[in-house]
Amino acid sequence: MYLSKVVVKSRDTYEQHQAIWKLFPNTPDRKRDHLFRVEEQTNKGCELLLQSATKPTSCEQAQVLITKEFAPKVAIDSSYKFKLLAYPTKCLSKSKKVIEIKEPDEQVEWLQRKLAGANVQVTAMDTLLTRSKKSFNSRFVLFEGILHVLDVASIEHALVMGIGRKKHAGAGLLSLARLM
Repeated sequence: MYLSKVVVKSRDTYEQHQAIWKLFPNTPDRKRDHLFRVEEQTNKGCELLLQSATKPTSCEQAQVLITKEFAPKVAIDSSYKFKLLAYPTKCLSKSKKVIEIKEPDEQVEWLQRKLAGANVQVTAMDTLLTRSKKSFNSRFVLFEGILHVLDVASIEHALVMGIGRKKHAGAGLLSLARLM
């Protein structure tokens, strides 16, 4: 796997999604095997953190600043600082309609369900409204905190596959940093 710092010339989530796909030009028929998160917005675009199965190459819409190989190793009974930009949702049982979760307590409960293989302590939350010309604007939540691993396979799966909906728009990338 690879971890890259990328600059994209757009602040629109749909255009970012399109630019990210262009970083992988020789694989048109594959499924998405990358996750990204906007780390910083500038006047002309965004700086992204990109996690991918294949090495990205710069294109006209996005420049790869740095790439390094990345092999996440998670240990049982270990604690990590985590960061996750997510799109918390729930499905209404009768209508099957998917709606955003807006209450902070419910958002934390959603995160704890998604990270069932760990004890999760949220230390900071921030709500961000994303813009997209292709679909409606979305309310993303930036979670930060401490995660104590109980089930390695579950957490490794979350690291590789991402968490929640709207991964194409920059949500779902779980980042961990081991606590000493």
